[in-house]
Amino acid sequence: MEQVKMKQTPYIIGIVLNLIFVLTELIFARLAHSTALFADAFHNLSDVLALVIAWLAVIAFGLKATKKHTYGWHNVSILASLFNTILLMFAVITIFYEGIRDIIMPPLVHTNGMMVTIVAAIGIGINFFTAMLFKVSGAPDEHGHHQEQDLNAKTAYIHLLADAGVSVGVIIAGLLIKFTGIMVIDAIVSMIIGIIILVTSWPVMASTITMAVNGVPESIDEEAILKYLSHHDGVKKLHDLHIWPLSTTETALTVHLSVADNVDIEELLEDITTVLRHDFDIHHVTIQIETKIFDQPCNII
Repeated sequence: MEQVKMKQTPYIIGIVLNLIFVLTELIFARLAHSTALFADAFHNLSDVLALVIAWLAVIAFGLKATKKHTYGWHNVSILASLFNTILLMFAVITIFYEGIRDIIMPPLVHTNGMMVTIVAAIGIGINFFTAMLFKVSGAPDEHGHHQEQDLNAKTAYIHLLADAGVSVGVIIAGLLIKFTGIMVIDAIVSMIIGIIILVTSWPVMASTITMAVNGVPESIDEEAILKYLSHHDGVKKLHDLHIWPLSTTETALTVHLSVADNVDIEELLEDITTVLRHDFDIHHVTIQIETKIFDQPCNII
């Protein structure tokens, strides 16, 4: 548990630092009368949300299951991701509203291009610094596994570096406004950022909604699992196959298998469980063995 607490440090630093910058950027967006800077603030807010989700995963994987919460608190990461999705959708709608409004009815006060450039440049520095905190970050779960937490840290690292590129676009916009005086550049850049947020976040948004309703995670090949179980030696029939997410990084599976009388059940269970965990990335496997073939509708995927 102490090691898990130590691994939280990069997340806490990253969240606090980026949140302070987002709030500062929103203030300067108003002072500079810049919709592009406003859009970039929401884009950087997605960094904060991504860090919060990764941080919650570190905390949740360090908590033990209880009698009331038999799976632990791992699904907190799904709830956080769902909140992230809703907030980002709101941000995109707001960005497009502000951008279109500024194009149709240009503001009387001109955008301060130099202020936009300076603030965006600071954002690049913060994104880069925070990304370095996660380059080699990771925390084990209660079983001592590191892989999934390393994946969270790697995702945050890539996200932060990619967002620094968006800030470069804002810097260019600020310089163009400064030297050309064309104010519509600000609104156009803001909507481009809105599109970038939507395009880059959409796969995660869709996956989050699927997980929130206990759908099969995108990373799991349900057809391959069904084929593997159906054609396994000793399995005559299966029913009640269910696959659902326990968190943004863990998947559970339950299934009823009807087997022949001469099958070594212990050997069968060990073989299937091992393959499901290693080859299909199923973390929690529950199999009910039945020696009779039940003639009932199969409730499968």
